[in-house]
Amino acid sequence: MNVFSEDLLNNILDAPVGKVVSVLRNTHDGNIKLEVIEQNTILPNQFVRKVSITAGGFPVIKAIVKFDSTILPEVIMAELLKKKQGVGDILNANNIKATRNIISLNRNHDENKVTREYEIIYNGIVWFTIIEEIRLDNLGSNNNS
Repeated sequence: MNVFSEDLLNNILDAPVGKVVSVLRNTHDGNIKLEVIEQNTILPNQFVRKVSITAGGFPVIKAIVKFDSTILPEVIMAELLKKKQGVGDILNANNIKATRNIISLNRNHDENKVTREYEIIYNGIVWFTIIEEIRLDNLGSNNNS
């Protein structure tokens, strides 16, 4: 059984929008990779993006991001369509200070994971809805040394 830090989990959960990868880099010697697995249009103007964050090659966070292209500024959509950066990095690069509204947070001890759903809000408008799975078994230092 891998040992992970409750403090690290809390830091991830409490990280400001766009700072989760930074929190992980600080605790895993920078060996963190964010990858956009796929991004598809599900309805006109409605997109779903699947993202994976790995630490030392092990999946730590998997996320599904939903967004509407009619709500987002063109510069943000242009970056999203490139599929190279995470949502938080794009927002930070454009000096957009968004907030997070947690919809749900669940811890499944049997499957050793935490799931949460939240919205990223800017100027009172929901820009993104994100469903995230944090794999506690891969968060431990045993896998990431």
